[in-house]
Amino acid sequence: MQQDLKSEVTYIDEVKNFDIVTEKMNDDFYTYPLGTNMMMWLDDDGLIGEIECIFPEQLDREVFLIKKQEILMQNGFPLINTEVPVEVSIAKVFKRKDYFTLYFSKLETYNKEIVATILTFYVNDNELVAVKAELS
Repeated sequence: MQQDLKSEVTYIDEVKNFDIVTEKMNDDFYTYPLGTNMMMWLDDDGLIGEIECIFPEQLDREVFLIKKQEILMQNGFPLINTEVPVEVSIAKVFKRKDYFTLYFSKLETYNKEIVATILTFYVNDNELVAVKAELS
């Protein structure tokens, strides 16, 4: 778990680009392709530098994620395990005027919620299910 980081969240309508960039992002981060239209940049520790999604499948309705009975709530920023392949079963997005949610999994349940100011990460065991991002 990393301390809370400042993030910038943007959406560019012309190219349907959804972007989350943290203050730690630099040239030392490694690129991890997540499907055909999403990339994630991580450092050696698994800290997210950026998540970018271009022309994802856009959902008409928000997927309401379901909390499991036992849920862990944390503040901070998650670290992604880079020793196993980072895989995403889907890359979809739901957009509202003031936020968007990126969905990385077919799962609709989670047992960990990690809040980092304008970002909320939904995790089930060690799988990143979704990220809700408030536009900067």
